[in-house]
Amino acid sequence: MPPLRVGLIGSGGIARAHMPAFLEHRDEVELVAVCDIREEAAAAYAADAGVDPSAVYTNTADLLARDDVEAVDIATIHDQHHSNAIESAKAGKHVLLEKPMACSVQEARDIVNACDDAGVTFMVAQMLRYLPHYQNVKRIIEGGELGDIWACRADSWFGAALPGSMTSMNRGDWWGFDGKRNGGGSVMMVSTHQVDLLRYFVGNVVRITAKTWGDHPLMKNGAEDRAVATFEFDTGAMGTLLSSYSARTPWMYQSLIIGTKGTIYTVPDLDGNVVDQHHAPAHLATEARETQPGHNGIHAFSEVGPDMEGLVGDNPFTNEIVHFARCIREGKEPISSGHDNLNTMEAVHGIYAAAEAGRTIEVADL
Repeated sequence: MPPLRVGLIGSGGIARAHMPAFLEHRDEVELVAVCDIREEAAAAYAADAGVDPSAVYTNTADLLARDDVEAVDIATIHDQHHSNAIESAKAGKHVLLEKPMACSVQEARDIVNACDDAGVTFMVAQMLRYLPHYQNVKRIIEGGELGDIWACRADSWFGAALPGSMTSMNRGDWWGFDGKRNGGGSVMMVSTHQVDLLRYFVGNVVRITAKTWGDHPLMKNGAEDRAVATFEFDTGAMGTLLSSYSARTPWMYQSLIIGTKGTIYTVPDLDGNVVDQHHAPAHLATEARETQPGHNGIHAFSEVGPDMEGLVGDNPFTNEIVHFARCIREGKEPISSGHDNLNTMEAVHGIYAAAEAGRTIEVADL
């Protein structure tokens, strides 16, 4: 079967994380065109990816007009996702869209509806689902080893707003600090991954209480630099999310899942970058794995190893792109389909709605 022929829309930082899939798995995916509003950026990406210079564009419509483009990989700034995805679907292209799906719940629903109407596959690039050890965590939970999940927590500490943390960001013109371009602040930029991971492990979010703070001088257009949210899931479990751009803590992503028969938690390697941290294995202790009674709460935990079924390696970006291609070829629903990811967007935007309302909100009312 020939590889899926893909056009890339947006060739910035996150698109660079996608390049290994195009270079190392040409039998599965073939990058045939690149588009970016910055011609020099698109040309540089195309050169590094081995794409013909004649297939470099600055206008999305020109890329979508190509008959050899079967699918698009959209890696643009958040406020462009809605128009890019809908335009691509109307052109009959399958859509892989970087997270977050959209800057509002209605925009997210619009994209899903447009892809449904066009009969194209739509997948959101929630890359954490495609890490081998998180895939194993999912199987352990589904197998019942943790019992009934009753609590969970995720922390996203990304000190982008701290003085001197990143020169480009602390000039104050980084789009991630702009609530209109980003769709929010720290929750939208960095915690969407964590919200999606909790959903993947625990269930859909049905109720939210939250508080956000946006008084940091770098924040504009309603962006928040800090947030705390409490989720109630359709399983009856409760969860907490802590998110910040400005907390004076190590840059860190971690999660905790507690069931009636066991616990899984992550211990990130603080020497790694914010992507490397997710490669740190989860740790697990359950009734089924205890070798002797009266454990001390430390030595009972063991690492959760990888589950490689359906994956091509340990790079989650590569795994998600190959998964996208295989789903199209095999007519399957992606693990992080647009339909599934709607509740992630409802949960993220529900944090903002609950904070603005100053009360608990029902996701069904969004």
